[in-house]
Amino acid sequence: MEEHFIQDGFRKYPALRDHPLKTAAQWKLGRAMDDGCGHLWRVGDHLYDLSLFVQSHPGGREWLEVTRGMDITEAFEYSHLSPHVRTVLEKYYVRPAEGPRNSPYTFEPDGFYMTLKKRVHQHLATKVSREEKDEAHKRITNVQDRLVAIFLFLFMATAWTESYTLAILSGVVLMLIINCSHNFYHKKDNWRMYCWDLGLLSSYEWRITHALSHHGYTNTLWDFELSDFEPFADFRVYPKSFVQRYVIPSILMSSSFLFFFLEAVKRIVTIAIGQQRLRPENMLPLVELLFLWLLGCPFVVSVKLWLVIHAVSSFMFGMVGIIAAHHHPDMYHAGDGAFQYGNDWGLGQLDAVRDRRDVDGILLAELTMYGNHILHHLFPTLDHGILDIIRPIFKETCLDFKLPAEWAQSQSPYNQWDLVVGVIQQLARTQSRSLARSKSD
Repeated sequence: MEEHFIQDGFRKYPALRDHPLKTAAQWKLGRAMDDGCGHLWRVGDHLYDLSLFVQSHPGGREWLEVTRGMDITEAFEYSHLSPHVRTVLEKYYVRPAEGPRNSPYTFEPDGFYMTLKKRVHQHLATKVSREEKDEAHKRITNVQDRLVAIFLFLFMATAWTESYTLAILSGVVLMLIINCSHNFYHKKDNWRMYCWDLGLLSSYEWRITHALSHHGYTNTLWDFELSDFEPFADFRVYPKSFVQRYVIPSILMSSSFLFFFLEAVKRIVTIAIGQQRLRPENMLPLVELLFLWLLGCPFVVSVKLWLVIHAVSSFMFGMVGIIAAHHHPDMYHAGDGAFQYGNDWGLGQLDAVRDRRDVDGILLAELTMYGNHILHHLFPTLDHGILDIIRPIFKETCLDFKLPAEWAQSQSPYNQWDLVVGVIQQLARTQSRSLARSKSD
């Protein structure tokens, strides 16, 4: 099995990838084993000791603490636009790294991504005013804050009326809050990122499994969000059983209401075995339960309403996440053997991400259903409100690199239904794209 996937460009199959306990801590441990950086950090072909920089890191100490001992090349590049950051990095240089990187991605100075990044930085630094940036950011925070206010109102009304209808509505709004807060945990530490923790999830864990793993290595062997479904649902491309291909999709969709609870159980296990510590924000869901009771709702009824709120939110979150933007036979998945446009990291993202024409352009839908997804993947630490400002630069760069019209003209051929069907097709896919094309020719 492992040998089948090495063709995808990784030097070796990721350590601990198939461990039965799928957690952020386990992914970190596997990466440290594979990268072999000890107590240092690797960027490109060099090792750095950032220990003295952790406390003063502008993005917050957490990002560096969780990546010690890892190759952070991808995260370093997509997190920093300004070339000045390299000057800071060089202050902490230790020695050359031993051996080539495990990752298949490249960041050539004249390649697509580095060219795009340089142009975006120049545009934002010289063409976009501070007022324009602040206004773009304010649009996003207004949406998040209003959703939080609506949730609090519905939550209190649920307790006072003991209404399961209001509990269902609270769960839907909670899902919208969680998805909207996705914009904030990609950035430096801020209070809005903890809205993610309202739903039995952990912003700390998802910074690892989503921001570092999924965004750095989308749909590859190192993408935690690909391995997290396995062995029950397998989006990789290789020979699969009938059950994996055709029975699992229906189970996957219908059981999404359990997702939050399973994540909570995994967190309890990792805390119990000492892989991570209990964090204050982990207690927010229990605070919700306590408030239901303190607001006058009988305890047993409070527990039932609390379960309904989180089950509904979990179901909606799971459905939106699965059919959002990554699983369709047209997109690269581990087992396809090669990226369609080469190993440049930005082109790899274009190969594994899609936009949806019926979601983009509607701010609430973009923030809560992962719209404007290509630009978000290319620049995940940029505030979502900035993405439309840099779209002309993206289109210009796509034209210069002679990429397909889908990106050069920002006209996605996909709608939400296409990606719903695509999930089912991808779970059933057993042939790489190149083999499928050769047979059709």
